[in-house]
Amino acid sequence: MLPGLLLAVLVAITAATANTVAFQMRASDLRQRWASEQAAGVPAASLAEARRELVAEQVRHIGLLPYATVSGAVTTDPFGQPEASAAAAYRSARAAALARATTALARRHEVGGPNDAGHASRIVQLAEAVRPADADALARRWEIETARMEGVRQQLAMEAGGMTRGLPSDVVAATAGLSDLASRAEAAGIATADAGTALVHAQIYLTEPYPALLARHQGVVTELRAATDRLQQHVDVRARADDLLAKDRDLLQQVTGYGVGEELQARFDRARGALDAARLARDDAAVDAAVTELQKVDADLAAAAGGRLPLSGIACRTDAPAQLIVIHLATQQMVAYQDGCPMLRTPVTTGRAALPTGRGTFHIYYKAARYHMISPWPLGNPFYYPPTWVSNAMEFIGNGTFIHSADWQPADSYGPGSEYGPYASHGCVHVIDGPLQQLYEWAAIGTTVIVGD
Repeated sequence: MLPGLLLAVLVAITAATANTVAFQMRASDLRQRWASEQAAGVPAASLAEARRELVAEQVRHIGLLPYATVSGAVTTDPFGQPEASAAAAYRSARAAALARATTALARRHEVGGPNDAGHASRIVQLAEAVRPADADALARRWEIETARMEGVRQQLAMEAGGMTRGLPSDVVAATAGLSDLASRAEAAGIATADAGTALVHAQIYLTEPYPALLARHQGVVTELRAATDRLQQHVDVRARADDLLAKDRDLLQQVTGYGVGEELQARFDRARGALDAARLARDDAAVDAAVTELQKVDADLAAAAGGRLPLSGIACRTDAPAQLIVIHLATQQMVAYQDGCPMLRTPVTTGRAALPTGRGTFHIYYKAARYHMISPWPLGNPFYYPPTWVSNAMEFIGNGTFIHSADWQPADSYGPGSEYGPYASHGCVHVIDGPLQQLYEWAAIGTTVIVGD
């Protein structure tokens, strides 16, 4: 019996020893695993409960006690509770790290703006973050990127005068403005190639992330503004041309009465024809040249409408004294010459048929800025007129014939045929106020006056 009993005891001791060794090895494995999990991002405080429970199990199993106990059909694992606590700590740490990373990712995407590059790849990176430490590393990286991106965005907003839907406001506004201007210009037949190029560049620019938007901002703004200015100039030239055409048609009707309509009409027609051809060809340079010529015609028309008729076609005179005034009765025009060359041409109204302005060569011998004219015909005489004040009066015939103003006469009633109209004079020469003022200041006493057909 003794040998058998001894063998049984030895077997029991050997089994208990093996069980204890297995227990200690399992406990060591758990401690190493938890150290790795702590290195993977599980807070030490979260693993403290599992470690405490492991120590308690180790104390309870000191000696040659079995690693696991069997009660009926149930086996009790002494490491079950510590492992469960550690697993719960890991899940909690990973969930918290993923939450932090998700928040950082959302903020990174928000600050990145509408053209945030790489957002899809960042989502994949988050999905592949298995360990809490991996998720926390992503969160830290994205927080740093967000801070840097926020700085770029703020600098861009400062340069752009604000942001519109996450994009630089000045570029958004300039793009919309140029697009609208280009549509109107295209409808008016204006070439818009430069504007189209600038718009394409701007539209590509507005798809870029913030660092690129900041780096290229000033260049794009400069290009948009330059294209807008050039196109607006062409639009303004077209509008100016249309205004001139409408205005000059009215002026032509007025100056036709002064005897210079054909001359100015021909110039107007040439300029208008050149403008129409340039518009049809969409040749902006030719349009500008045509409008420039039209502006010259307009200036001459405006001057003519004010009484200063164009001097083109009036030749210099070799026989003229230093100051000479020639009054043409047939055309009802006056030309003043300085040193033989014309310096003023204006429509006039001379004496009516019954009291014509005398023909001949005369000289100005009296001037008065204001002169009170008294009728030499008595009241009741058909030629009588009430006492009348006139301006810039210059007497050149001894019978009281003056060059003077006629405030009662409309400006459009001067010129050819006016000597037979209701404002025909009693022999004097009526001149429109503007040209008369210039004539009065220029003509000295002794200036020669020639009256002829």
